[in-house]
Amino acid sequence: MFKHLILFYRRLLVLSVVCTMVLLALVYQVAKLTVSEGDARFIKAQGRLHSTTYLPTWRGRIQDRNGNVLAEDVASYAVSVDWDVITGDRALRFAREDAKTSIGNKQWQSISPEERQSYVDAYLPGRLSEMDGFWDTVAMTGGVNRQYVEKQLQLIREEVEQTAAVVWARQEEMHKKRYGDSVPFVANRNKLIKEQNEPHVVLAKVSDDNAIAFELLSAQFDNVLHVEHSRQRDYPSRTRSVLVDRSTLPKPMRAFDAIEVVIDDVAELIIGDVRNEVWAKDISRRPFRTRGLVDLSGYRAGDEVGQRGIEKSMEGVLRGARGKIVLHRSGEELSRTDVQGGRDVQVTLDIALQARVEAVMSPELGLMEVQAWHNNALLPIGTPLRGAVVVLDVETSEVLAMVSTPALRDKHDVDGYPWLNRAAEGLYPPGSIIKPLVLAAATTEGKFETTGAIECVGHYFKNVKNAARCWIYRDMYKNRTHGELGAVEALARSCNIFFYELGTRLGFETLVDWLQRFGMSQPLSSGLTSARPIGTLGHVPSEKDIEELRNRGALAFETVSVSIGQGALTWSPLHAASAYATLARGGMWIAPTLVEGNVHPVENLHLDQEGVRLALHGLRDSIAKQYGTGSRLRFGGGEYESTFNVDGVRLWGKTGTAEAPPYKLRNDSPPITGLDHSWFLVMASPMNESTPKIVVAVLVEHGGSGGRVAGPIANQVIHAIKVEGYLD
Repeated sequence: MFKHLILFYRRLLVLSVVCTMVLLALVYQVAKLTVSEGDARFIKAQGRLHSTTYLPTWRGRIQDRNGNVLAEDVASYAVSVDWDVITGDRALRFAREDAKTSIGNKQWQSISPEERQSYVDAYLPGRLSEMDGFWDTVAMTGGVNRQYVEKQLQLIREEVEQTAAVVWARQEEMHKKRYGDSVPFVANRNKLIKEQNEPHVVLAKVSDDNAIAFELLSAQFDNVLHVEHSRQRDYPSRTRSVLVDRSTLPKPMRAFDAIEVVIDDVAELIIGDVRNEVWAKDISRRPFRTRGLVDLSGYRAGDEVGQRGIEKSMEGVLRGARGKIVLHRSGEELSRTDVQGGRDVQVTLDIALQARVEAVMSPELGLMEVQAWHNNALLPIGTPLRGAVVVLDVETSEVLAMVSTPALRDKHDVDGYPWLNRAAEGLYPPGSIIKPLVLAAATTEGKFETTGAIECVGHYFKNVKNAARCWIYRDMYKNRTHGELGAVEALARSCNIFFYELGTRLGFETLVDWLQRFGMSQPLSSGLTSARPIGTLGHVPSEKDIEELRNRGALAFETVSVSIGQGALTWSPLHAASAYATLARGGMWIAPTLVEGNVHPVENLHLDQEGVRLALHGLRDSIAKQYGTGSRLRFGGGEYESTFNVDGVRLWGKTGTAEAPPYKLRNDSPPITGLDHSWFLVMASPMNESTPKIVVAVLVEHGGSGGRVAGPIANQVIHAIKVEGYLD
């Protein structure tokens, strides 16, 4: 009896252990299902019980400084098509059904797979032809060519394939967690993911009329077409009409009536545009679905993506996030995530001023082509010129206008690089426009007394008369010299010898350092993004360059070259405008910006204020005094007239002529050497104010004389600025 009792308890103990182990195993499995795999299984379970609809977002508006809308999303429609139509699977499925119907279900079951396929192959061409006709109809109704539709379809297929690969990778990861490597993973590619069960946008920005046509087609094509409310990008301020007063033009071009100039693409290079093609790199950068999780800000086929300009650089701000509606299979709404539209962006541009400046630079006005008074012996009269203008507010360093020509609308100028924003990305030697900066640097470093003078003898190196000369020490000017000059007159007359001496006193390294402090070779952050500054860097000699010059014994000559803006120096018109604004602020450097609300730190260059005063005085006399290089235009027969004819404004300015690379009239033309770029930097304020309020930088490629070519353009830009009320 006792033995039986012991045996009983032993069996009970074993049973208890087994039960406990089973219970622990169950607990483990429950924990695994609810914790480690809970989210995935919950999502999967939900997918069987509900459907999810994603609502399109809209991009924020782009406005100018006065609130004028430059870019906005407006209501439109999008046409989506079922996935099996996009892949062609529908045609294959219909061909299979046709084959099965033709021979009957009983016989179909009795024949081999090879025989079945032969029947399918007989019907497939007809079904594919139907699909081909379907896509032709979609293209024709949408007002696009078939190639465009095919490109969209390919993009959609690639996007879905990428998403499916992510899903299968996730499934494999979960499989390995559960079974390890003991059970090989085989992806069930026949089981469709969500994106393979829903329609995809094939055509965006569909008009009302086309949307109605697609609605009618939907019933005709078994409801595989779906017309959805959407948005498209509109640029309401892109076309503007400007009246230009021709009575203020140089005498040979003058007329006493206004000319209407229609600008079709105002500020297009700056504002940019969007594309409705989502590229692989977009999806890679921010996918819509990752590891089963949805990013409502992620990219899907049919989305708008910033392609150029502000649209591109401010993509993260403008884009927004789509909404989401989850419906139970009964139709009950389970949850809703509201659409988050993109935030608005306000740029510093004045679109009215931008249009006026673009009109000044337009082919219709004629200032941007070679004129007889330019005395450009190397280019035929009427040759189109290329260049840029920047208008900068001195106090804030905000860009009021930025123009590059040829513009995108100038389709005839194929070789003129219309996609290049010359104002911010073009790099040019500065020429004489850096002379006031050299003067400010020399006085600050104590290398020149503000009451001092330097004698111009025509050439800088005593025994070398054909190098490092003053611009008037030439045969055409009978080898004249300026004599002894103070700083103000030297700047007004643009005496090279004076600035050769200042540069030599500063020394090459110090001179280059000061040019960098004024922004040359420095990124000019616009506040658009931290990673992509506006404006290219330009160039100043590096330490390696300096050492090489020293070893070659060329440092002294390179010093005098750099002192007048020649040699190994390049910057953009935006850099030049920023440097002059810094001078106008007394040495306070503020990075230029294109976006309202961006606050940039102010860097004090600690300039000698008497040196700044002398520089501004010299720039004033350069325009106001008859001997100033920016004061007069000279025509044939000894005829002159004032470069500027704007009433009620105070002006400061400096001309610049810089060596230019060879130029080709056409791609197949021989290069023309010996040409110069034309610069004119002018600052303006109302007559009753003593410090500059506005800076204008004008650059004309291969134009020749800065005063003759860029000067009249600068004059018209000042007129435009005054018309828009900035100099009242």
